[in-house]
Amino acid sequence: MNFTHASRTLSLPMSTDDISETLTSKPIIDYKRTNETSLIIDTPLSNNTSISAKAIHPYHLGASLYMPATRGDIWQVISRVKLPQLNSVIICLEDAVSESDVPFALDNLQQILDRWYADGDLSTSSYTHSLRPLVFIRPRNPQMMQELLDMPHIDLVDGYVLPKIDMDTLSDWRVACQEINKNSLLMPTLETGRLFDSSHNKELVNALGHAFDERIFALRIGGNDLFATIRQRRPNNTTIYETPVGLLIHQLIGIFAVAGYYLSAPVFEYFDRTALFMQELSQDVSFGLVGKTVIHPSQIPLVQQAFCVPSSMLEEAKAILDSEAKAVFKHNNTMLEPATHHAWAVEVLQRAKVFGVLGNEPL
Repeated sequence: MNFTHASRTLSLPMSTDDISETLTSKPIIDYKRTNETSLIIDTPLSNNTSISAKAIHPYHLGASLYMPATRGDIWQVISRVKLPQLNSVIICLEDAVSESDVPFALDNLQQILDRWYADGDLSTSSYTHSLRPLVFIRPRNPQMMQELLDMPHIDLVDGYVLPKIDMDTLSDWRVACQEINKNSLLMPTLETGRLFDSSHNKELVNALGHAFDERIFALRIGGNDLFATIRQRRPNNTTIYETPVGLLIHQLIGIFAVAGYYLSAPVFEYFDRTALFMQELSQDVSFGLVGKTVIHPSQIPLVQQAFCVPSSMLEEAKAILDSEAKAVFKHNNTMLEPATHHAWAVEVLQRAKVFGVLGNEPL
């Protein structure tokens, strides 16, 4: 089966046999048990080559750690010396770096790329035992984007996070991205005040496809910037879904997800509110968002746990995708209808492939 996303076509299994084979095959999956009832599945990624957009799904974003480009331990994270379970890292040259530190940040980034190039065997397309997170760079503006493209070895990264995308900035970003590697993934960030205007968003959803063709991997929701546009800060006693930004997320899903785009969940900035963080993660998953921005290592396993698929849910998804499934049938005291539940079942399978299954038995 071909599942058409606004930015690409993904090949997904149709039958129960295909699904079982996909979930139980071991050549490209490394299982890591996190506790007695869950598994995290890591797909080995090359440590020295950019990953083809067709080889991964937006769920591979998982826990996305923002790191200022000024930090001295970015290479250790990329090479899995630190935070070996991290799904993706975003090297930030925008808000996380002060204007005066930009020259140092760019120099530090070049040193990371040089180290990456020197440590990689570029004659090999991939390493089955060399794990790394997905690596993205967040440039400060379109001008810096063009600067980055002139850096030696910049094509080693998997893609770019484009900040503050709206109809006012889209044209400049389109021009800036014209020369990027054909396999580079783009993640525009929805975080300006214009996003509160639904008519603007309906215009933007159409313009994005024309501007970036098939390069958009996912759309990021910039929660803190959106709060700033309405003179607010995220409260520490409620989830984001109980705020004006939460209402906006409803709208963004209704416009962008319907058009085929995946959206990632915004950052949760309070390290000491674990229960609230887990509550919000549950809502992120139920809203169909993929991955979540994290700013502290303690949040990584909680994100991965939240996206694990309950075994009962996986069984329902497999039943729905069974080639011999009836039009409507009962399963575990639930009505299942493949015509309306098919897309949901496909997403469940994708989550299970990336994050594993909650239950006593491995996939």
